[in-house]
Amino acid sequence: MGRNRKVGLDWWPRDIGLYRDPKLRAARQKFGVLGPYVYECLLDIAYGDKGYYIAYSGEGREDTLWQLREYTAGLENVTIETLAAVVDQLAASGLFHAALYERGFLTSKRIQMGYFLATVTRNAVPINFDIWLLTEQEMREKNPSGKSFVLRAFISRTENAIYRTENAIYCTGNPQSREEQRTEEQRTVEDSRAEQTREEKAVTADSGLTTELEEKLNCKFDHNFCLELRRLQNKGMHREVFLDTARQTAENAPRNPAGYFRTLLQNCERDGILTAEDMQKRAKPAPAQPAIGPSSEQLSAFDQEWYERVKRYTREKAVPS
Repeated sequence: MGRNRKVGLDWWPRDIGLYRDPKLRAARQKFGVLGPYVYECLLDIAYGDKGYYIAYSGEGREDTLWQLREYTAGLENVTIETLAAVVDQLAASGLFHAALYERGFLTSKRIQMGYFLATVTRNAVPINFDIWLLTEQEMREKNPSGKSFVLRAFISRTENAIYRTENAIYCTGNPQSREEQRTEEQRTVEDSRAEQTREEKAVTADSGLTTELEEKLNCKFDHNFCLELRRLQNKGMHREVFLDTARQTAENAPRNPAGYFRTLLQNCERDGILTAEDMQKRAKPAPAQPAIGPSSEQLSAFDQEWYERVKRYTREKAVPS
């Protein structure tokens, strides 16, 4: 059995003057030193786990926020909602790639270049090139010898894509091949349209609820959040849970209502609160306080009279003169 390929790093280089990065200015102004500190924690999480990105959607987002909560456990008044707002601000400031952030990934060229340099000597590195941001030229400038596994894999992938394109062009010389190609292209287009239609239906299936939630929170949900709402609906979360969670969000008036609302919904999903009945079970009434002293059935007539005198005396002593 071969050894498992190591993915994360044991260490990562920290740039001098990281906290003076102009892109951190907005986060620092809003959240103080918490802004750059959370960014540094996210770098630590990325390099230590996936190596060059953080999965920041669904359970991945929840897990990341809870890791950040552990990093900031010694600080006061740092809630999960605050941490989510900090991450949103860091992404808005350009510290993470905007398009990939919308797809649920926290990564950047800075993070990926750090990972690339740290893995130059490795014989194998698993890379998802669909979210890889570095170009061949940028990698060659840092690794002129071209010995990096990541660089070789990137070049091989590019050459294979070119070969497939040239092979497709060659096949068009045959009339039968052209007909097959047109059929395949038509099938691909139809499949793409069908997938787009399914996605649009998934997002707009309950546009009335989405619009009502946006009005209650006075904000606009992005495409990914609409998909998340639809996923929760498909899982069985009822309208009452969405509206009650929106009410709680509005009462707390967070800086980022959408992020706060999303975190509360994920908490409901984690705790199994999907219906109105689940909410009622969560809101259990406080247990009744036990009566002080013995019950009247347990006392004789003499003891009852004595007990009443003691209570009256106690009340009289409690009244200030």
